[in-house]
Amino acid sequence: MNKVILLGLLIICVNRNISFAQTVDLTSVDEFFKVTSIIKEGQQNSGEQWTDFDNSTGYKKYVDSENEFIINTIKATINMAFANNDLSKVDSLLSTSREEMAENRKLMFQKRILKNYLDMKENFESIKSFRENYDFNNLIERSKLRLFTFLGKAVDTSFRFKALYFNCMYADGYNEEDAIYLDFNLIYKMTEEQRINFLAHEFFHNYREKFENHDFNHQCDLNYGIDMIQNEGIADMIDKTGGYKNYYTTVIQEPELGEIMVSLYKQAPEDLGKVQDMILKYSIAEISEKELVDEWIEIVKFNGHAIGFFMANQIEKAGYNYEMLETFYNPYAFFALYNKAAKKQKIFHLSDEFMAYLRSITKEFYR
Repeated sequence: MNKVILLGLLIICVNRNISFAQTVDLTSVDEFFKVTSIIKEGQQNSGEQWTDFDNSTGYKKYVDSENEFIINTIKATINMAFANNDLSKVDSLLSTSREEMAENRKLMFQKRILKNYLDMKENFESIKSFRENYDFNNLIERSKLRLFTFLGKAVDTSFRFKALYFNCMYADGYNEEDAIYLDFNLIYKMTEEQRINFLAHEFFHNYREKFENHDFNHQCDLNYGIDMIQNEGIADMIDKTGGYKNYYTTVIQEPELGEIMVSLYKQAPEDLGKVQDMILKYSIAEISEKELVDEWIEIVKFNGHAIGFFMANQIEKAGYNYEMLETFYNPYAFFALYNKAAKKQKIFHLSDEFMAYLRSITKEFYR
């Protein structure tokens, strides 16, 4: 056998527990287990050990970020959850109310990470065993199939999906520029069907990038926000078919966050009206771009998940699901389909003036 080929095979065999054909990377999970195992034994991690943690693929982007809040919170919470030396602080953070979480995203972030780490501490050995024995390649293939079945299309074998970077943070996943980031404990706790749907949701975001107009999305914050409402709304149709209450209770297992999302879903028609009003004000220069962005942040929570999911559900109820999936990358088409569905169902619909303005800013990019 050719020596170069043999060396390559040896490298693959040595690293097979860390990455799978450059698709799945578990180095951050392994580093998490290393630092927490040392803390559980009542010892302190060396600077070298924390450096390895920082340089692992699932955490490095947070270390390199100018905003150190995330990585500092991760490390502080690891010590809080696994060292048992500040129980009063643990109790205080766990007692954060739903109202406080809704108003303070940093508090929400800290509480969600702490709950996740405490859960991992309780199931430590089982999670480690899952990491060693689970078939991640099978999950990937089945999630791709779920995505294309949802879209009503044949599997696009020419498309190369991003790598999966697993870390241990809080129950969620994100499609980022460099990879798809997933919380390992969340995947561990899910049923296989839930895992497939969850990853298919993230694959939807990844695959949609092939079709969406990046010039439109990155021209300004307004365009990005409008696109995100469609992006998240349709993606939620993959893994949240039972609604937000069911999803956040049985899948994410964070009922307080579920209450927030259910509330946002219920007020989606009202919030959509507010979005319309502020965009129309902006269109005639009654408010500045900065004022528009500030208002958008106050109204469109969680990247527009709830508003987009509400719109997508109305489109499906009105019988326009096929049309929605045929234009899954075109935000104007999504808003137009919602309006058609809303008029049919006699619920809140957007004005002709708003739709004309939306058409004017999208027609150059979407035919």
